[in-house]
Amino acid sequence: MPPTTSPLPIQRFSADLVDTAFSPHRHDTYTFALTTRGVQAFDYRGATRMSRPGAVVVLHPDELHDGRPGTEGGFGYAGLTVLPEVLARHRPGRGLPFLARGVSQDRNLIQAVRRAFGLAADASELDRENTLIDLAQALDTVCDAPAPVTPVTEAIIDTASRMIRDRVENGISLAELEAATGQDRWQLCRDFRALRGTSPARYLTQRRLDVVRDGLIRRQPLAELASAAGFADQAHMSRHFKAAHGISPARYARTIVQDRAA
Repeated sequence: MPPTTSPLPIQRFSADLVDTAFSPHRHDTYTFALTTRGVQAFDYRGATRMSRPGAVVVLHPDELHDGRPGTEGGFGYAGLTVLPEVLARHRPGRGLPFLARGVSQDRNLIQAVRRAFGLAADASELDRENTLIDLAQALDTVCDAPAPVTPVTEAIIDTASRMIRDRVENGISLAELEAATGQDRWQLCRDFRALRGTSPARYLTQRRLDVVRDGLIRRQPLAELASAAGFADQAHMSRHFKAAHGISPARYARTIVQDRAA
């Protein structure tokens, strides 16, 4: 079966955790987590944050964080990940919004996240676009204003992102990206981070991990997934998976309930 190289714009998942703690890790997506029960505790940007039922955790791409129960009995949450380029598409000419404190009780943002999480699998394209626009606008109201971005820069990063996704299994070099985009590697990496929230190298790794997560849903063997995703071996894949998700692939499969219809 060929690997899945195009990440889903939105992915939904849920978890109910009692004794599971996530080690420090990073995503290349925006992550929204509505706390549904208990207290969700996590270290983020030099401070311990707490999210209680009704609040939403908002994690910026490539920001180091962990996660653990804040009280006895664990915690539950409904999660949503959104690709940075999806938000950027609905915020033309602007970079990525950033919420430094990591937790919000803003009613409009919470409602926008709930709508996105509850979007029906058969929702119309209009409903999907409106839901994303509502989420982008709600996030803008609680975040720092990002620097402007030119259409030329957006086009260059779109090209680089597409090339990386097309070369998931075999990989790609900065020299090849330079040649294809006409942009030197230093500017390319800086612009890539501004619009994707991470580096080209980590973007490639995360697209490989998309293949792994998709295979975990299908109960594919880990060694087979490692090969299909372009990792050197299963141990190599597991190291990167834990660095991105805070737990091993096997525990992720047991703990996190993913919504394939998203």
